[in-house]
Amino acid sequence: MTNLTKIEIITRPNRFEAFQKELAKIGVSGLTVTKALGTGLEKGMIELYRGNKKETNIHERMKVEIVVSTVPVEDVLRVVKDTLRTGEPGDGKVFIYPLSEVIKISTGETGLDALKDHPEN
Repeated sequence: MTNLTKIEIITRPNRFEAFQKELAKIGVSGLTVTKALGTGLEKGMIELYRGNKKETNIHERMKVEIVVSTVPVEDVLRVVKDTLRTGEPGDGKVFIYPLSEVIKISTGETGLDALKDHPEN
């Protein structure tokens, strides 16, 4: 069985386009993106709501999920560093998980075959 690794990145959404372009250059074509809200070391923001000041420390984020098998994890991490890192709190986190299996629901294919796109007949 081929090594399968899931890389989950939670970061600011403002650098996503550059990040996606750099991923494509290293051979990552498939990813899942989810809008997220989160809190961490960043300072909160003060908002006015109906004339009352309200402090919130929830920030808009995006979660990017990638499964790699032939692209080295280190290459993806280099792209993360080069495109998403500003050095400021709020740049985000990267989580790396080994996967035991992947199954394509529509065909039942497993492993690497389940990750490949097949033209529809």
